[in-house]
Amino acid sequence: MAILLNNDGFWHDQWLTAIHKYLPGRDVHEYPRISDPAAIEYALVWKHPAGDLETYPNLKAVFSLGSGVDYIDAYSTLPKAPIFRLIDPAMAEDMALYTLYWTIHFQRLFKVYRSQQKESHWHRYPTPLAPDFHIGLLGMGAIGSHIAKVLAKNGFEVSGWSRSPKSFEGVNCVHGEEGLSAILPELDVLVCCLPLNTATRWFINADLLGQLKKGAGLINVSRGAVIDEAALLAELDKGRLAGAALDVFETEPLPKSSRFWNHPLVNVTPHMSGATNPDTAVQIIARDIARFERGGMPEFIYQREVTAA
Repeated sequence: MAILLNNDGFWHDQWLTAIHKYLPGRDVHEYPRISDPAAIEYALVWKHPAGDLETYPNLKAVFSLGSGVDYIDAYSTLPKAPIFRLIDPAMAEDMALYTLYWTIHFQRLFKVYRSQQKESHWHRYPTPLAPDFHIGLLGMGAIGSHIAKVLAKNGFEVSGWSRSPKSFEGVNCVHGEEGLSAILPELDVLVCCLPLNTATRWFINADLLGQLKKGAGLINVSRGAVIDEAALLAELDKGRLAGAALDVFETEPLPKSSRFWNHPLVNVTPHMSGATNPDTAVQIIARDIARFERGGMPEFIYQREVTAA
């Protein structure tokens, strides 16, 4: 049995080390160096070229090396083999800690204090305690629900929005248009955890941003195109929002000409809030392959254009 590896060309040495450790004895073909397409039974890929997966006649399953599947949604055709998403608890925890960091940044006015330091100015401000600081999450899938639970465990008031009803301990779960409209005016911080698909492109638009209360913060750890970036910049320019912590953008790498780089209310990070860790990821994939070979089905199977948040 052979494995196809293509993490968009990144970190292949680390992936190979993990594969040989947790899937010993398996041949690994690094794309595009495929000596025998018929030998490939499992593909571990990220942003793989459209159409290539259909060229392996004995392909049994595809494992996407991340939770996002918008690049797969863009394929015009799909292989017959099932495709599985990677939901790594280590990655989810990283994203939760990233979100917690920026939540506290907005809660405790750290940007204000940073500005005061530059001026050698000593002045403190009253800030709300965590139970009085309301965080709203858009998208309560595997990642969003974990982030919500971590924020709740740290004492914050947390509401989570999804298209269909869900329930998580410590989280005020709402759904549908009415549920969203009810929480937006109350939020101190809005966190975007939505997947990118046809239903969520530019979901955070001028209308939604206009429903947030003045002084709210925004954190995006999902996909850049979920936000209408022009609308966000307009709200920031008006001073309606306290700021934005953006880890993802519609165009990546973020062009040097982007206003986000130098906007005084924007914090830019280079899509690092929850990078996939090869060691922990391959452990999960090895367990899933073993389950699959016993006739079972790994949990997070891909379905085209899943719009549930």
